[in-house]
Amino acid sequence: MRISLLMKSTRSAMIGLAVLGIALVACTEDANSLTGSRERPNEPGEPEGEGTPAALQCTEKPEGRSYVLFDGMRLEGTRANENVGVNRARFKPYVVLAGEYQRVLGVVPPSLATAGASFDDPPARWYDEAAHSGVSLNAQFDISFEACREHVKAPAEFGQAPNEGSAKTFCSSLMRKAWSKTAQPPEVDGCVQLATKKLESEPDARRRWAYVCASILSSSHFLTF
Repeated sequence: MRISLLMKSTRSAMIGLAVLGIALVACTEDANSLTGSRERPNEPGEPEGEGTPAALQCTEKPEGRSYVLFDGMRLEGTRANENVGVNRARFKPYVVLAGEYQRVLGVVPPSLATAGASFDDPPARWYDEAAHSGVSLNAQFDISFEACREHVKAPAEFGQAPNEGSAKTFCSSLMRKAWSKTAQPPEVDGCVQLATKKLESEPDARRRWAYVCASILSSSHFLTF
């Protein structure tokens, strides 16, 4: 009995020392002490990647698992191999839209603050993958139009109806800023057609510009990362 108690006491002491050792390492001033200096900058002349521990380096293709279905087929048999980066079009969640409007137009539409229900904004401390519906897309356009009206109400150039040249400049510039990429010629041409032809029945030049602006801020390129 005494031997058993002594072994238990010794084991508890060893565990305590191990935990204390980990705590001391975790509390050192070196923030990289637990990652093997993963973020250590390369020394002059040192090859790129030398600062990463070998255990964290990808040196060969990992071997994936195979799953057999009830009918004998393999689950991954018909799975298409995608190139890197092609599956990245994820919807921006509602919580980032205010920042996006501020980034692109320099203004946050007031109605956005009370539109969370239209975008199925999840409750606090919950996460849900963002998705769009007819309700959210309609709200997106209305909110974008509100922001765009504010954006075009003062500058003198928006007091004139868009023509081929002014529309192309506006569309190209706003698309680049809103989409974080350069628009393709057919995309710019479609925007110009909207501004000069499809909206020509709108007598108010500033509303016309606002409609063009809202169409860009309701497109999939703006709504996704």
